[in-house]
Amino acid sequence: MAELLDKNRHFTCPNYKNIVVLIFKGEEIMWYWIIVALLVSGCAAMLFVSFSGIKQSKAELARAEGRGRKKRRDEYEDEYEAEVRTRSKREREAQAYAKDQRPKRKKRRWKIILEDIDSWEKYSFTFCDSVGIGRGKDGSMYERYLPLTSDGRISKLHCVIIHKNDKLYVKDEDSRNGTYLNGVRIDRPMEIQRDDIIGVGETRLEVQRILRESD
Repeated sequence: MAELLDKNRHFTCPNYKNIVVLIFKGEEIMWYWIIVALLVSGCAAMLFVSFSGIKQSKAELARAEGRGRKKRRDEYEDEYEAEVRTRSKREREAQAYAKDQRPKRKKRRWKIILEDIDSWEKYSFTFCDSVGIGRGKDGSMYERYLPLTSDGRISKLHCVIIHKNDKLYVKDEDSRNGTYLNGVRIDRPMEIQRDDIIGVGETRLEVQRILRESD
């Protein structure tokens, strides 16, 4: 018993004051870190909001600049197209004026003398484009016209003498009995020269002379 008492005498009760102090210090540390965490979170949130605002502002600015560049480009293209149209119009007008001012080339005149071999009757024509031969009285579609009304085998519009590349040609006008050159029926324009014989119906016309106006 004495030994028990002696042991109890050496046993000390814990210091509750110190325990309370430690508890309060622990709570202060916890609240400190909570506050630090809240501050860090707030700063991060502010930075995020600021960064998002800056990014959005840049995007809006970029869109605005893009619209501005597109508008300027459209305006430039409109101005360019208008300038091109104006320049083209001026060039066309200048070309038309120059064309009008160029001296017109005078048509070269021809003279042909034909002779009916049977009647010895001569026909002389001075022309620029064509001499028609036929039985009809109206040859207004030709520049000059030779009516041979007495030959019933000649069509109303039988053949025509034309010029091309400084030469004279005889061409059949879809006549009923055909046109002949030196006894050969022609099916396309054929060149005629002096002493050639043009046959139409029963009539034979000799080319006596071909004259061409000089330049």
